[in-house]
Amino acid sequence: MKKLTLFAVLLSMLCAWPTAVSAQGIEKGDQMVSVFLGGAAPLQDSGVYSSVITGDDFAKEELAWGDGAASYGVQYMYALTPHFAIGAEYNGNSFGDAEYEREYFISTSNWGESEIDSSMNVHNFMVAGRYTFNPQSNTRFYIPLGLGMASAKASFDYSEVINDSGRFDLTNASISKSSTSFAYYLGLGVEGNINNNWIWGVEGRYQAFAFDYGKFMEGLDKENLSYFALLFKVGYRF
Repeated sequence: MKKLTLFAVLLSMLCAWPTAVSAQGIEKGDQMVSVFLGGAAPLQDSGVYSSVITGDDFAKEELAWGDGAASYGVQYMYALTPHFAIGAEYNGNSFGDAEYEREYFISTSNWGESEIDSSMNVHNFMVAGRYTFNPQSNTRFYIPLGLGMASAKASFDYSEVINDSGRFDLTNASISKSSTSFAYYLGLGVEGNINNNWIWGVEGRYQAFAFDYGKFMEGLDKENLSYFALLFKVGYRF
């Protein structure tokens, strides 16, 4: 009798184990809402140049389109299969000011100083997808992908002071322009269960969009820009 009881207990545990493992992972029809918070860094300069004449020399320098960014977003996903999921996402990236300072001298009594600050805000509205390598595990690895539209706003702030033989001239100017383009991201992520519903995760992404600098000045082109984002997420599965 005791052996029979023990066998029944072991059998029930073996039958229940696959269900318990499956409950930890992703099933067809699962839905998840996630919020993201992290940072991003530009991967190239803007293609826009500043130039200053210093005596007989002509200096030219390519400007960055922004400094490190605060990144954030929200995402909804629906599991078509345990491996594949699709949904929608909004993510925003507020890039800080990239600063450029110059000093130039024509003579001891004729000199100048200038400063340019450039920044960028990027808002992405995307169809999101993912492929999960090991959907039935408690800790899962996956490839995230997003395709959609970027709405970006670039700003340039320019200030200059010129001393011409004791006479000072001050110049301040600020200009902002907006541009829309196709945008996408591709990355690698890892996530794990906090409990049956709550999930934590980390994603690294390569994100890209384009900005039309011709809106600032004739002769400038549309530039393909990209950045790397590291995001931390909290999700709720239902």
